[in-house]
Amino acid sequence: MTAVEALLAVVRSFGSDPVAVLVDLGDKLLPLTLFLPMIAMLLAFALGGRAAGRLALGFLTLGLLLAVAIATAVLARGEPLIHDLGGWAPPLGIRLQADGAAALVLVVSSLILLATALYARADFRLPAGVGETREALTFWTLMMGVWFGLDSILLSQDLFNLYVALEFLTFAAVPLVCLKGTPETLVAALRYLLFALMGSMLYLLGAALLYGAYGTLDLALLATQIPQTPPLPRAPAIAAGLMTAGLLAKTALFPLHLWLAPAHAGAPPAASAMHAALVVKASFFLLMRLWFDAMPGLLAQTGAQVLGLLGASAIIYGGLQAFRQRRLKLLVAYSTLAQLGYLFMIFP
Repeated sequence: MTAVEALLAVVRSFGSDPVAVLVDLGDKLLPLTLFLPMIAMLLAFALGGRAAGRLALGFLTLGLLLAVAIATAVLARGEPLIHDLGGWAPPLGIRLQADGAAALVLVVSSLILLATALYARADFRLPAGVGETREALTFWTLMMGVWFGLDSILLSQDLFNLYVALEFLTFAAVPLVCLKGTPETLVAALRYLLFALMGSMLYLLGAALLYGAYGTLDLALLATQIPQTPPLPRAPAIAAGLMTAGLLAKTALFPLHLWLAPAHAGAPPAASAMHAALVVKASFFLLMRLWFDAMPGLLAQTGAQVLGLLGASAIIYGGLQAFRQRRLKLLVAYSTLAQLGYLFMIFP
């Protein structure tokens, strides 16, 4: 079944027994989740900023319906949806998987993106008689890119594929910071990019270590091969440390938060909303996958208290800094840092 046929089946399901149809479709919905934002991004770039806003709203509405359909199928089945791209199972192929956590975040992120797009129309609408502008075209195209990167991270199960998705998300999110093109926003975007690239390098080094040690980057296969009780090998411990440090830089957790406030300060409000609510949460979601799915034994030994301590520090520092701010955007930025700290308290 092609992605278009799957989409048509989802639409038809609302006129019959939707749950039964969605359960029957199951894993065939997952590639469609990546297909929609990719096509939306290409069409937005091709049609221009005047049509891109309406196009984004239409595709994001379809994306929300699809996310609800996937969550319904996961709930009805009582087990994750799994799709092997090209019919090749890991370690030869790449697996897409939607479990309860991924399905829930998929619905929430789709809701936030749709609400952000509705709000952004006031800032990036092009009235009749006004020519195309760089900001409108860039914003809507990059917003679809952020959507694609997020969905790829939520559904992927291969560490290298997740690296590619993280990079795609980064290169869609960074330009949103400097849409105005002022010196301040360019400096903020460059700082953001440097932190993100440092994080990517550390993440990729850790993934290379795991591949050299175990010959696979699939999360489920790594969980079966990495020992979960002491003594633990050195390779996964070093890899986990490198990858965690890289992801913390992308998540902007204290003390690797230095890019967050400047990026918020100069970005358009809609871009700030996407960064605070979604972009920094994507790398946090990957951290959960890494520690809870691939290396739960290693977390109990060395990582839990360190991550919890960093989370507690972020709560205190972010809260105090937010209390001192006079600009609303900076208050939101440091509040985001504090809220990230609460998320990291789940590790210990």
